[in-house]
Amino acid sequence: MSSPYDEAINQMMSDYHRQLEQLTEYQRRMSEITGTAASQRKSVSVTVGAHGQIVELKFPTDAYREMAPMELANVITETFNAARQQVTKQQQELMAANAPQGLDLSQLFGPDSDLGKVLPRNPIMSDEVREYVDNGRVPGADD
Repeated sequence: MSSPYDEAINQMMSDYHRQLEQLTEYQRRMSEITGTAASQRKSVSVTVGAHGQIVELKFPTDAYREMAPMELANVITETFNAARQQVTKQQQELMAANAPQGLDLSQLFGPDSDLGKVLPRNPIMSDEVREYVDNGRVPGADD
């Protein structure tokens, strides 16, 4: 016969394994994100992967042949940055859809990102765990 404590521990372990499975799927989806951008005059196209790496660099026309080296470098850089912004936006959207309630994920991105602002001062936990942490007892257990 199991005690309410055993049942609470079993529930916590079940929740943990479910969250671990979700995290694995989430990580797979994050790693598959790509973003593609084309320059204004369609002279350059860049595809960027989930980690900011260039996956593909294309020159769809011969227009790049007429560009000065610095101009071509600037077009590639601007196009790369536009593709990377697409990746970041997709990552933000995926994270927002899968984040625990109460987390402001907008603080994770951009030049002013601050993980300290994102994480709550108290860890997020179920009501049962909070009751145990705060009061040292399992909810519903006979005292």
